[in-house]
Amino acid sequence: MRLVQFLKNGLPALGIETERGVIDAAATDPFAPSTMAGACRVGADVLPLLADIARNEKAKLVEPDRLVYAPVVTYMEKILCVGLNYGAHAEEVKADPPQFPTIFPKFPNTLAAHNQVVRIPAGARKIDYEVELVVIMGKDGLPFAYTVGNDLSIREWQSESPTWVVGKNADGFGPIGPVAVTADACDPADLALEMRRNGKLVQSSRTSDMIFSVSQLIEYLDARIPLRPADVIFTGTPSGVVIGMPYEQRDWVKPGETLEATIEGIGTLRTTMG
Repeated sequence: MRLVQFLKNGLPALGIETERGVIDAAATDPFAPSTMAGACRVGADVLPLLADIARNEKAKLVEPDRLVYAPVVTYMEKILCVGLNYGAHAEEVKADPPQFPTIFPKFPNTLAAHNQVVRIPAGARKIDYEVELVVIMGKDGLPFAYTVGNDLSIREWQSESPTWVVGKNADGFGPIGPVAVTADACDPADLALEMRRNGKLVQSSRTSDMIFSVSQLIEYLDARIPLRPADVIFTGTPSGVVIGMPYEQRDWVKPGETLEATIEGIGTLRTTMG
């Protein structure tokens, strides 16, 4: 099943993407969760209800000209990210493959939606992109859905701290969406993922190059930082980022550029830098 969040009266609301359009779940059935976080708290048990809503011929559709995406999940407790989790990426930045997952946080201020303009902070110069498979957690430590993420980074700020945090948490620097595919309909083990910069392919890999698989990451994290429904895990980026290029070839992302992160079977997340 393909789920989205859209803005309804200025707040995120749960939608179901169908061939007919996006269905407003709660407007169609008052028993439906009103947000993605609400669906995550119910977990897989909510899927039959959502499937019934998707089949309802009288379902309330969001008018296409009024469809404005929100970040595909909000109201989470944690956003956790994994660094150096693709073999080729570790190699390009001349880092040894980690013995344990390299974890750092993003904060909710970083969330941005599909088609949103993300402003580069004053004074930031070395802006980089990172296409990533993103896990949205359900209950009982199980994944609820998968989506597309772009772990935008300010590399000169990232290098100021061994934790990387200050280079990863500018407003809007964690776009996710536009669609979340529920875990029953998506196998994360070997998905193609790519990044296009102004239409040019700059990253292309498969999730099978992950050093730590999705299941290994969840097991590792949940034992140390208990995962709650709606928590998000950015699972790492493949090779092809700007910082992995020879110094003289590094062309950092600038205002006005468009980044399109795509994952097989999920969709494309578009971000314009401002």
